[in-house]
Amino acid sequence: MKLIILGSGTCVPSLKRNAPGYLIEVEDLKILVDCGSGTLLQLQKAGRSYRDIEVVFITHCHPYHISDLMPLIHALIATPEYKRKKPLRIVGSSLVGEYLDGCIMELLKRPDSFRIDFSRIEGKMEFHPLTLYSAKTLHSEDSFAFRFEYNGHSIVFTGDADYSEAIIELSTGADLLVADCSYPYELKRKGHLTPTECGIVASKAGVKHLILSHLYPTNYSDKEILEECKREFNGRISVAEDLMEISLI
Repeated sequence: MKLIILGSGTCVPSLKRNAPGYLIEVEDLKILVDCGSGTLLQLQKAGRSYRDIEVVFITHCHPYHISDLMPLIHALIATPEYKRKKPLRIVGSSLVGEYLDGCIMELLKRPDSFRIDFSRIEGKMEFHPLTLYSAKTLHSEDSFAFRFEYNGHSIVFTGDADYSEAIIELSTGADLLVADCSYPYELKRKGHLTPTECGIVASKAGVKHLILSHLYPTNYSDKEILEECKREFNGRISVAEDLMEISLI
């Protein structure tokens, strides 16, 4: 089970961090968690192919988390000398489903050679060999956190989220927690976690490895962000970098 960070940034353009996007590889299954602008190019940089993606999970419908979903579908339809056969599954809130039908399919039309199947998020869902658990987060009306489990291992993505007991519960005992770490404590904004809050969540949940991601460009260095988090969590902490790879097995 491997995680590749395709984008550790936000809606604010950055030469260092792409918009949010994560690739999970487990057995033959390759999935995306969020599909922000530039995700397809980041896949190429990581030596992976958009053709292999089977499921796309969307944490919420803000533009920079979903903006490469249309280019992904368009590429799967239009690539020369390539005809996709396997379905593409999209998983998200009802707003994601409305965006898929009302915007993407209106512009591109449904492909002839493969299906696009949308599933609304439920508390527990099976995507062999993964099991997905989800929790509503304090961010937007359609924002969710995800927990993926495989053979006793787990990865949790907070998505965009403020501090809540739901995040702690979902993250309990996780091998890897990829957390929204948008702003340092001094710049705290409602709907997002700070390094301090990320550390508290990780500590209360007893996670093994905390990755601070979704980082807005500020005058604070990665070292300062890390030091703030360490005051609350004495476990393993990493500041996310684009194209970083983490293996759980």
